Amino acid sequence: MNRPFPRARRASAAALLFAAALLLLSAFLLRPAAAHAEEGETLPSYARVTRSDTWLYEAADEETGLFVLPETYFVRITGQANGFYAVTYLSDTPGRTPVSGWCRADAVTAVDYIPETPFLYYEVDVTYSAGEGLPDGFLTDYTVTAAYYGTFAYGSSPYYYVELEGMFGYVPAAACSALDYPPNTEHTETETTGPAGGEEPSSGCATANIVLVCALSVAALGAVYFLFRPAVRRERRPEDAEEY
Repeated sequence: MNRPFPRARRASAAALLFAAALLLLSAFLLRPAAAHAEEGETLPSYARVTRSDTWLYEAADEETGLFVLPETYFVRITGQANGFYAVTYLSDTPGRTPVSGWCRADAVTAVDYIPETPFLYYEVDVTYSAGEGLPDGFLTDYTVTAAYYGTFAYGSSPYYYVELEGMFGYVPAAACSALDYPPNTEHTETETTGPAGGEEPSSGCATANIVLVCALSVAALGAVYFLFRPAVRRERRPEDAEEY
């Protein structure tokens, strides 16, 4: 009666184990990296206003200043040329008309996340006075609300750049309510919690990944040893010999 061949069976099992370990290891190592956007989607770039004298220029020329942007808020970058960023401000904001222009690249800080509240949404009350000496019944003072975009200095007097009924212009700061808006602290929160729109794995997840890779590697090495280890020849005793 022929005996089975246990070494052949062990070799087949080891080969299967080795192949399975390699498949798992390759699937883990070659998996696609996590993307910050859906396939085909381009994330917009933003830059934070880090100085109190960051101007929005009409062209890439410092002689074409429109207004000073609110510090700590953001602009959306659409291009770059000659030390300037082409930007838009208050884009994709309901109730606001976006303004396009240029910023000095060294006056803002580009960020790798999408701010939840990139732009300052703020309004000021503008009071107009018609002067004195008018007969009774004439309105000498009236107040309107305008969308605030930034400040502008004309000589020694500050002005606000505002939008009123679809028209842009400057109004004296003295005729407006005092500015009282909070700074945007989103950048400090983002730096603490990690970038938005594609968060990096936590350290715990990274540790688990390392452990998994090590475990798979050990399994693969064990399979190789099991498959290719030298056979140990057992000395056959006379009493084990088969009788014929």
